[in-house]
Amino acid sequence: CKLSRGLGDVYKRQIQLLTILGLLGLVAACSTPIEAVMDFDGRFDFGKVRKIAIQPVDRTSVNAIKISDMQIERINQSLAAELSRRGFQVVEDNREADLWMTWHLVTEERTDVRTYDSMSYYNCWRCGPNVSDVSVRQYTQGTFIVDMIDPARNQSVWRSIIESRLQAQPDPAKAEERRREAAAAIFAEFPPS
Repeated sequence: CKLSRGLGDVYKRQIQLLTILGLLGLVAACSTPIEAVMDFDGRFDFGKVRKIAIQPVDRTSVNAIKISDMQIERINQSLAAELSRRGFQVVEDNREADLWMTWHLVTEERTDVRTYDSMSYYNCWRCGPNVSDVSVRQYTQGTFIVDMIDPARNQSVWRSIIESRLQAQPDPAKAEERRREAAAAIFAEFPPS
């Protein structure tokens, strides 16, 4: 019994990892547009920001361990490309940067339970007993958070968040497109006016 339970845990982890692998559409939502929620410190002068340094991902958190180094690099590339498209220079050296950018991906396993009333077996209204169907679906909810940190205060001055159900994205081209869409959504209101 312990062996079969252990194998079940291994399979469950493999399925979770496959789901996480697919998230590399950054937060690959179904086919709905990606929207972000943004907040910022109104006292910070974003008009002076020209150079941004991307900080390494904290590999000690459980969620970060689920993401491979290749996936981290792809996400960083998508974010850097969007920042460059918006006129910012992405630099390697923190000492050169006006802001430091960091990101986090938080995942949570959730269950969606829905009940549906159906017609009876006889396929007519009131010809037999009512039949209820129950649909239970497991899914992974992802929250992708990007922070801009003021190096002088070492505090976040801008944050953007995307929340979405995550899906496996086996097609690399589609995953790349979703990363670009997510990066554009994340920075849609950066810098704030």
